[in-house]
Order: sequence, then structure tokens, then C-alpha cells
Amino acid sequence: MTSLRPLEYVNDALFVGLAGVCYLQWRRQGGKAPAWLALTFGLLAAVVVAALAMAALVPSGAAGLWATKLLLAAVFLFPYLLFRFTAALERPSGRTELVASGLAGVMVAATLALPSLPEPGDARPGWLALYLAVVVAQWTATSLIVAVRLWLAGRGQPTAARRRMRGLSMGAAGLSLVIVISGAAPAAGSRLVAYATDAVTLASALMFYLAFAPPTILRNAWRQPEQAMLRSAMAELKTVNRPAEVATCLLPHVVGMVGARGAVLLDAAAEPIGSFGQVPDGDEPSVRLPLSGGSLLVWGSSYTPVFGRQELELLAALGSLADLALERVRTATRDAELAAVVDASGDAIVSTGLDGTIRSWNPAAAATYGRPADQAVGQPFSIVVPDDRTEEAVTLLRRVAAGERVTIETRHLRADGQAFSVSLTAAPLLGGDASVLGMSVVARDVTERKRAERALREAKAEADRANAAKSEYLSRMSHELRTPLNAILGFAQLLELEDLTDEQRENLHYILSAARHLLELINEVLDISRIEAGSLSLSPEPVDVLRVVTDAVDLIGPLAAERQIRVEAPAPDGDAWVVLADRQRLKQVLLNLTSNAVKYNRHGGSIHVTCRETAGGRVAIAVRDTGPGIPAAKMDRLFRPYDRLGAEHTGVQGTGMGLALSKGLVEAMDGRLEASSVEGEGTTFTVELPLAGSLVPEAPGRS
Repeated sequence: MTSLRPLEYVNDALFVGLAGVCYLQWRRQGGKAPAWLALTFGLLAAVVVAALAMAALVPSGAAGLWATKLLLAAVFLFPYLLFRFTAALERPSGRTELVASGLAGVMVAATLALPSLPEPGDARPGWLALYLAVVVAQWTATSLIVAVRLWLAGRGQPTAARRRMRGLSMGAAGLSLVIVISGAAPAAGSRLVAYATDAVTLASALMFYLAFAPPTILRNAWRQPEQAMLRSAMAELKTVNRPAEVATCLLPHVVGMVGARGAVLLDAAAEPIGSFGQVPDGDEPSVRLPLSGGSLLVWGSSYTPVFGRQELELLAALGSLADLALERVRTATRDAELAAVVDASGDAIVSTGLDGTIRSWNPAAAATYGRPADQAVGQPFSIVVPDDRTEEAVTLLRRVAAGERVTIETRHLRADGQAFSVSLTAAPLLGGDASVLGMSVVARDVTERKRAERALREAKAEADRANAAKSEYLSRMSHELRTPLNAILGFAQLLELEDLTDEQRENLHYILSAARHLLELINEVLDISRIEAGSLSLSPEPVDVLRVVTDAVDLIGPLAAERQIRVEAPAPDGDAWVVLADRQRLKQVLLNLTSNAVKYNRHGGSIHVTCRETAGGRVAIAVRDTGPGIPAAKMDRLFRPYDRLGAEHTGVQGTGMGLALSKGLVEAMDGRLEASSVEGEGTTFTVELPLAGSLVPEAPGRS
């Protein structure tokens, strides 16, 4: 049995351990590159274990020969499998792949075709020299391809990733050197050569270990450049003032730390704030790091998934820095906007501490109080409070300190000692923990408003006096006019009893008609004056709506018949609604509306009177005609007294007081009178009154 040298034990253990490390990385990361790496070192570990087993069992004959040839073929596949690993990271050229695959195939075929293997100490046959030359050429060429590809791939990568890839490169080159030394050594090699190959193999294994699982102290040392970049980014991010500047400062560090192709910083609406490097269209990012106000997207290189995992911790740290920087920029922007609003405000805005010391004083405060900011900030708020209002100011500060928002009108002092009226709103200034830190005061000079209000009150009082005098005058004049008018009507009615000629009777009819019309006008003027004075006397009682509607329709029936106007109204014995109203006044309103519907209707038109119950316990009485309608531009003048909307030029008699009087009467009975009109189709007037109850006064003929 062949004894093993001490370094051989160490090398065998290292290569078996490397297989375990590569397997764990593949299970943790997945992907083609880690799979090829696990297969490469797994095969090498299997060869080591099989060689140890063969050394213990010492198989002989054809079985031993084929076992040895298979182990050699597996060993010579090692550089090719390592080449497949690099090809999974970055696709090589077709020529390079053809050379590597061809050399591996030739080497495996040549190994399996060996007729025999010389024992240690035996002379080497001539064909073996050729075979060893092929071995050295295949291993050296493939290992150099791998070493160069890994070395070059380290350019542009973070320091740790670059050194780990170059560790792989040096490990592959070291194993190539072992093969060269072994192939060039004589058949009966010296112990020095054996120990030299063991030492180079050990160094190569250690380089692989440093590439796959470097110790923390070495990894931290390798990270020093990136950590310096991180500190630089922290310093730069403190000086930026716009989101785009955050992206410009941050993204180069992001790309450099993980060896990425490109990176993008997005806002909360997923809109780009800025980008750096190559940002491929349609490709999913390798890393999507959520931020409080957006997200950070990173597109890694082909080496990042294998060698850049540890750098992602730094990437997360940069994401936190971006969050802080963006929040600082947003806060600074809000503060600047708030400061601009405060400075542009026309109201005096002042802030104080809980002790009443003024902390801020905007330009409007300087203009309002006649004090520049440098003369106000640091002074007690009492400098603007008159002596007789000191207790009021103390109470105000105490209420605000308790968290209360206070709005008052008071008196303040200008710098020259002049007192003026202010409308003041004081609110607590809250800290992050909702504690009260001070008081915010918004004050507006209302001296002119107070003066205008006083003038308005005086004008209103004067108008009220004038209106009262007018109403009193109209009331007296109405009474004075009614006395002689009643005498005229009385004597005219007495004349009707006399034996008159037809001409005299016709003249008397004109006298009576004109006198009655004049009496109606006087009564309307008197009613309007009473409504305006608030002295209208009403007698509210439960009133059957249909009875009043029937009475009004019966009274205007002859007038409608003269113009061939059809009147449709609900039957008096239909559904009963009882409203709370003055019966005579309600009848007066309905007579006015229905007579207007006749007067302003077209010849041969129609009038529709409807009743219905509405929400809120009310009854709506609608009078709709088929007249020409009222233009929309004139609707707001409809209920103005004495305004006939141009009807005075049509020959239709009227005074313009009926609708104004009707509206006043309905509102005095807690109701509403509304109108709607469509030109060319007609007008609808609706009276709404509150229901009085379900009991209906008994009507003659109704049971």
C-alpha cells in the first residue's frame, strides 16, 4: 500500500471541503454558474475519495487499470468544467468554446485508450511521453483560458468580487503549474519535486477557499474601498437639495459597489428620478430595493449573482441613505414652500415659545405692527398687547399650551402705540411626539372691516327706519284712500237700485269695476307693507287643500271660459290633505296663481292644478299653464314687487304685486313658493305647505 505524504492529506481534505462549500452556494443561490462550480469541485472531491479508496484496496488487473483511467479522465475534466463555469457567467466566443471542448474530448479519449500504466519506478514508454505532453497541453491551455477570463472579468467589479475572481484565476493557474511540473518530472521523481507539487496544490486549494469563502477579517479588508465610497456618498448626500441630485450622487456608488450594469432611482409614483449606467429596456432588475418614498432598481452584471451577494448589504445601506436623503429633500422642500407661503401671506404670522417669547415674525407682521423682525424676535408677545388686555393674552397662551385652538377678535398695539382691531387665531405648535412646543398666531388687521360693519349697521338702521316710515305711510294712506273709496262704492251700489237707462247702467258698471280694482290694489299694497313690517295677522288652522283648490278653480272658471282655456284640477272628493294655513290667505294665493295662469296663457290653452305629498310632511300644490313661458334671464326678477317683466307692454292688466304678495303670504305660513318655466311650453308655480294632520273638516256632501 502506498503511503500518503502529510501535505497530501491536507490537500485531499481541502478539496473535499471545497466541494461542500460549492454545493452550499449552489443550494443557496441557484443558477447555472453555481451548479457548474458545484459539479467541478464535486467531481474533484469524488476523485480524491476514490483515489484514497483505491490506495487502500489496491485493485489489480484490468479492473484496477480501468479504475485508474477513469479517475485520470475525471481529473483531466476539471479545467474544462471550470471553463463551463466561466461560460455560464459570460458566454465565450465560438472559437474559444470549440478549443476548450475539443481539448477535453481528446484528453478523455486518450486517457481511456491507454494500453497500460507503468508502476512507480518503472521506465516510461515512448507513447507515455506523448500522452503526458497532451495532458500538459490540454490542462495548461484550458486552465489559462479560465484564468485569463476570470482575471479580466474582475475589472469593473467591487474590490471583494474582483479579488475573489482573481483568486479563482490564480487557483486554476496553480493547478496548471502542478500538471506541468508533474508531467516534466522524471519517472523516478525526487521527494523535493513531490513536496513542491504538494505545496503548489495546497496554495491553489487555499486560493479557491479564499475565493469562495474568505474569512471575515479579509472580507472586511477587501471592502475598505467600498466603505470609503459609502462614507463619501453619505457626505455628498448631506449637501443635495433636489431628488435628481440624490440620484446623481447615489447611483454611481450603487453601480460601483455591486459591479452592476446600471441603476435607477424611482419615486413613489414609479417615475424615474435619475439613472446611471446601462438600463436595459424590458429586463427585470437583478435587485429591486423598496424605499419609503420609492424604490431602487439595479441591473447586475453576469458575475453579480455569484460574487456580489455580500456587497448587497452595502447596497441596502445605500438604500437607507437614499431614503434619508430623499426625506431630507422633501422636508427641506416643504419647509421652503411653507416659508414662502408664510412670507407671501397678507396676514401677520407669528410664532412664540411657551413662555411667550417671539420666535418668528413674517413680513406681513412687520407691516401690520410697524416693527421689523429684528426688533420683534426675542421680545415677549406682550409688546403688541395693550395694558388693558394683558390678562387676555395670558389666558390665550395658557389655552394654547393646553392644546386648544383659539379664535378671537381683540385689540393690539402698533409700534407707535396706536391700538387697532385684529382677528386672531392661535394654535399650538406640536413636536414629533405631539407635545406642545409653542404657539402659532395668525392675526389680521380688521380695522377697516370693523369700520365698514359699523357703517353697515348704521345704514341698515337708517334703512329700517325709512322702511318703517314707508310702511307706516302706506298703511295710513291705504286707510285714508279706502274711506272715500268705500263711499264711492256705496253710493254706486245705491245707484244700481235706481231705474237707470242702459247707457247709465253701463257707465255705472265701469265705475264699480274701477273702484273694486282700485280697492284690490290698495289691499295688496297694505298687505305688502304689513309683510315687510312683520305685522301681518294670520289665522292658521287645519285647511282642506282640495276644497280651497276647488273654490279657486270655480272662481276663475268664467274668465278661463272666455278665452277657451281648459282647467284641470283634482276632484274635491279625492285624496284629502290637511295643511296648517290661513284659509283666506291660501285661497288668495291660489286665486292669484290661477288667474295669472289664465291671463298669461295662450288662447285655447290649458291649466293643470295638481296636489301631492312630498318628503318632510309637506303638500305641494302646482299650477301649470301652457303660456309662452318666462325667459331664464328674467326668472330672478319674478317675485320683485311692481316688476311685471315687460308684461306692461302687452295689454294684460296687472300691477306686479301679486306674486310678491303671494310669496310673502306663503312664507308667512311656513311654506315655500317656487317657479319653473320653459320658453314656448309654459310656467309652473308650486306652493308647499306643512301638513297639519290626518283629520279633515267635514264638508257638505262629503261623507
